[in-house]
Amino acid sequence: MRKLFTLIAVAAMFAACSTKHNLVVDYDGLTNDTVFLTTTPLSDFLLNPGMEEIDTLVLKNGKLKLDIDVSAEPIFFCIYSMDYRHQEHGRRWLRPSGEIQNILYPDQPLRINAVSANGYISTTVKEGNQVNMDISSVKSEFRKYQCEYEDLLWGTYEGKMGPREKDVKKLELKELLSTTHSNFIESYPARKASAFFLVYLKDMAEYANVVDDQIFEGEFAPVKLHMERAVTIEKAKEQYRLEDDGLTMKVLGGEDVSLAAVAGKHVVLYFWGTHQGGWMKGLTNIMELNEKYGDKFVTVIVNCRANDPALWQKELRQKGLKWDALFAKHAGNPYPTKVVLSPVGEVVGVYVNQTSGYNHMFTFELEEMLK
Repeated sequence: MRKLFTLIAVAAMFAACSTKHNLVVDYDGLTNDTVFLTTTPLSDFLLNPGMEEIDTLVLKNGKLKLDIDVSAEPIFFCIYSMDYRHQEHGRRWLRPSGEIQNILYPDQPLRINAVSANGYISTTVKEGNQVNMDISSVKSEFRKYQCEYEDLLWGTYEGKMGPREKDVKKLELKELLSTTHSNFIESYPARKASAFFLVYLKDMAEYANVVDDQIFEGEFAPVKLHMERAVTIEKAKEQYRLEDDGLTMKVLGGEDVSLAAVAGKHVVLYFWGTHQGGWMKGLTNIMELNEKYGDKFVTVIVNCRANDPALWQKELRQKGLKWDALFAKHAGNPYPTKVVLSPVGEVVGVYVNQTSGYNHMFTFELEEMLK
């Protein structure tokens, strides 16, 4: 009896020491046993979607088991299969449709069934939360349309349909691709996965009054900030839009600029074009600084046709603003261009073509001036 108890204790000890994998992927039908894995903290991915750390893995016996450290916060991961279906000019292309995307949560095992059929991977969550189930479902649908669209681009349908039929099919698939994520958001505005799918939309601001605020609680809080910035940009497009004469010049609050408004302060001349949203992404950085130092500087939003100097020369003279030379030199730079003036009108900084992703030097240096 003592020997039996000893064997049971040893078995229990080995069981306790055995590896527990928090991600298991069962697969069937993938064309290669080698895959790429990319991981990034979910909060980073939500603000700036893209691949981060990449590892090469080998699938064995139809199964992939991984331990990824998710003790601190959820981890976004994407597994790419090595499906080289297309070839051009001697180069083979990895199919972006061959991918598995989900989120690893602390202390929540995730088990996924992945099946490759008809050229694309579909996934089903067998063990995991509702967020991952929704992601797998929608992404499987998206990958199907993506795969069909790529087949059209790469000539898989050559000889099977005429040019006109192909164009019609392309438009149909483009529409399906563009609405796959938005259809889910509109159907399930209170599901947390809707916050995840918002990051894929260029028109995120349109859904600000559609989704329920509770979807941004917890791990999806960064998306709320992203949406607020998108709404700010959409409002700015209207507030600072070009007038019929091709020139607007307003302070950050939307009022027309005046000599009294800029007297004795640092001035940021922000040259941009409101018809191009990407040029306005740095505006949110200025708004944040304005909340801290609004009594020390004023931002002048300049939206003008760079090749029509007669318009802004007349406007500047009427307002008594001696910025003719600055406009002549910088209004034609790539947008957005920011010119910082000291309280006595000296140029203390010029930042050309800096949007939000490359705005760090401008915001840092301006804040140092204002402290």
